[in-house]
Amino acid sequence: MELTGEKIIIRNFEESDFEVFSQLVQDQSNHETAGLEYSLNKNNSRDIFNKYLVLANTYVIALKSSHKMLGIIELNERGVSDGLDKTREIGFVISSDQRNHGYASEAIKLMLSHSFNTLHLTEVWASVKTTNPVPQALLSKLGFKYIYQVSQDPLHLESEDKMLKYYLLKNENGGVNE
Repeated sequence: MELTGEKIIIRNFEESDFEVFSQLVQDQSNHETAGLEYSLNKNNSRDIFNKYLVLANTYVIALKSSHKMLGIIELNERGVSDGLDKTREIGFVISSDQRNHGYASEAIKLMLSHSFNTLHLTEVWASVKTTNPVPQALLSKLGFKYIYQVSQDPLHLESEDKMLKYYLLKNENGGVNE
């Protein structure tokens, strides 16, 4: 798949993405805020990368000018039972040195357009740690509505870093304008 925007493209993983991918998984803050796998071991990073090469619905966010990877965006199935087959959960992470340039916003808009206009989804969900306000603000800006909060760990209900806020964007008008 390839989706093209003004500054970025969303594309499949390529072998040449390994070095940037390895930097992403070595950044512990990406694990803590976005749930990305974390590893300082190069062999383990390679194993994780090899899974991403074949993983369905997981794509590279790359600079349009160079095709260089700067992040990951996912559109994961939420289930296959009736009612969930037309919903997905979006997730994203941008390399720390590439943040605050509008890349995540552009990538999400491209993926939402693809989701509603091509895949004909009815809902796209996103979950964000309560301790991570930047993507919460971004999702709200893009039209997602806060729905509920839940703990990732029922044994630690009081732990703020284990709490997730869920946001929903419904396809109310038959598609998304880019």
